[in-house]
Amino acid sequence: MACPSSFFATASVWSLLTLLIFGGCQKPQAASIPAITLPPGTPFLLEQPPVPAPSASGEPYVGVLSGIATSGGALVVSGYQGTLLRRKGSGGPWVRLDVPGGRDLYGVVQAPGGTLWAYGDRGILLRSSDRGAHWSMVTLPSAPRFLSAVSFPDVRTGFIAGAGGALYRTSDGGDHWIPVSLPTKKNLYAVLFLDPSHGLVAGWHRTLLRTSDGGASWQPVEISMQKVTRQKPSYNAFWSDGHRLLLAGDHGLLFSSDDGGGKFVSIETGTLRDLYGVCRTATGDVAIAGEAGTFLLMTPKAGGAWTVSSPLGAFHESDFLGISCGSTHVRLVGSKNAVVLPSNR
Repeated sequence: MACPSSFFATASVWSLLTLLIFGGCQKPQAASIPAITLPPGTPFLLEQPPVPAPSASGEPYVGVLSGIATSGGALVVSGYQGTLLRRKGSGGPWVRLDVPGGRDLYGVVQAPGGTLWAYGDRGILLRSSDRGAHWSMVTLPSAPRFLSAVSFPDVRTGFIAGAGGALYRTSDGGDHWIPVSLPTKKNLYAVLFLDPSHGLVAGWHRTLLRTSDGGASWQPVEISMQKVTRQKPSYNAFWSDGHRLLLAGDHGLLFSSDDGGGKFVSIETGTLRDLYGVCRTATGDVAIAGEAGTFLLMTPKAGGAWTVSSPLGAFHESDFLGISCGSTHVRLVGSKNAVVLPSNR
C-alpha cells in the first residue's frame, strides 16, 4: 500500500497509524510548524508551544499533539517524537519535559489518586506521581507495537489496550501488569472499565467487546448503523461518568449507553468526519474532537434531542486528537502543535 500524500488526509489517525507501523510508511517531514489562528469571535484561544531544538538525528519536529490532561492546576500535553509539555497555572510558560525512550506518545490520562499515565509507540508506558513534573518508564511483559488507551476504574486497578488485541491489567496501581486474553487480534483504540469487573474495549473495524468478570470472558457487542462507506468504521474513544457511556468513531459516529455498554443508541452529530475524542462537562454538554478541525458541542434538549454547535466555526487547520472536559471548560490538542484553550480560563 502506498503512503498517503498527506498524513491525515485520507483515513483516520488510527488507520494511518496502522499503516505507519505495519506498512513501512515514513512520518511526514516538515521544515517548520506553520502558524495558525482561530476565526475571530470564538470563545477560545489557540496556542502553539515553542518547538524543540533540532534533534541529534536531524529529524524535523512534526508537531502532532495527541492528548491533554489536568493535574492539580497543571496542564500536561502528550505528542509525537517523545513530546511531553507541562504548564503550571493558566498563563505560565510551556515546559518541555525529558521523556525516557523518546517515542511517539498517543495520549495522557490522570488516574484516580492523581497518578498521570502517558502511552504510545512500541509499548512505551510512562508514569508521573508529581503532577507531570517528572516521569519514569514502566515495563510491560512482551509490549505490543503500540499502546492506545488507559483506563483506571480505581486507584489500584487499571487496564491498557493496544495493537493486535493487546490488553494488560494491573491490581497494584501500575507497578506490575499481566496480559489479558481477548478473542480478537484487531488493533484496539479505546478501553473503559466502570469498575474492576465491568468494562469494554473497542477498535478497528467495529471491534467492540464487553466483560463483566474483569476480562476472564468477553462478549461481542453489535451496534446497528447505516453504512456510510465501503470500509467498516473504527471505534476510537470512550467516555463515562459512571452512569452514561459514550463511544465515538469514524464517519461522525457517536453512541450512548445507559446500561454499561450492553446496548447503544446512536446520537446524530451532523458530520461525517472521523471522531477521535469525546467527553462531557458537568453542565451536561458533550464535546467531540476529530479530524479537519472538528470540534462539536452538543447540548441535550427535552425528549432526547440535541442541539449541535461548532464553537470554532470553519476552522480546519488542525486534526484534533485529544480532548479534555472540566466542569465547564473544554480543551483540545492536535496537529500543527495546536493547543486550544477556553479564553475565560
